[in-house]
Amino acid sequence: MKILLPTDFSQQSDHAITLARRIATKVPVDLELLHIIPCRTEARLNEKGEVEVEEDSVQGYLDAQVKAAQKGFEMYKTDGFASVKTSIEFGPIASTIIFKTPVGAYDLLIMGTKGAFGLKEFLSGSSTQQVVRGSQTPVLSLMCDRSDWQINNILLIHQLDRPNAQIPDALKALALSFGATLHIFSNNHPSEAVSEEKMKEFLGQQGLEGIQAKIYPNGISEKAIVQFDQQFSMDMIAVATEGRSSLSQIFQSSVAEKLVNHMYKPILTFHG
Repeated sequence: MKILLPTDFSQQSDHAITLARRIATKVPVDLELLHIIPCRTEARLNEKGEVEVEEDSVQGYLDAQVKAAQKGFEMYKTDGFASVKTSIEFGPIASTIIFKTPVGAYDLLIMGTKGAFGLKEFLSGSSTQQVVRGSQTPVLSLMCDRSDWQINNILLIHQLDRPNAQIPDALKALALSFGATLHIFSNNHPSEAVSEEKMKEFLGQQGLEGIQAKIYPNGISEKAIVQFDQQFSMDMIAVATEGRSSLSQIFQSSVAEKLVNHMYKPILTFHG
């Protein structure tokens, strides 16, 4: 599994690497650690690893930031992974990650997050929320330490009867390698419930015919998801999302974005 893990060397990033290491105990993981240095002018690293920048006034600052990042990378324990590489980019955090993760570039993007609440969420949301909205790569986000993480139960929020509905390879690999049971919400209203036969047909098409799964008539809402998790204690919540324009995001946050900002559980979001 090819994983991209953006890091700012914070505690949240440490949690993300711990989670990646847990995944690596079940499936081979090629890990890329990415550090992004915010910069408003054009900058890049040349073949010698030196900063080339258009504005000389920020040369010293960027040189110092690159050296700090290189020291930060050296602090991480990278045992347990099939391979590890590091990279440094310059620019806005969310848009740089989105640009780096087109379809097929990585199997999974793991991000630690502090979440976003109140006015911050209304105006811009967390960086992770912005990446969830725009990245074509599945995003696994978390707010706290999951060093003892086991995946026995996954809550999957997905409209199975939607044309071209898919489950990403990363989610399939996690569910199968951990031997997890899928608990599925697949409708906006209980009156639109998807049958168990339809569920089995869909899972068979996705190569998951042998997995344990249950489908529920619950409507899809943040409240319903939180209540279900409180009752049955899910190990991960996976949500199929659709990208949102900057206009609509001001007035309406998707269920996935709310979960990423508010829940202390690993949340996997994907366009499916």
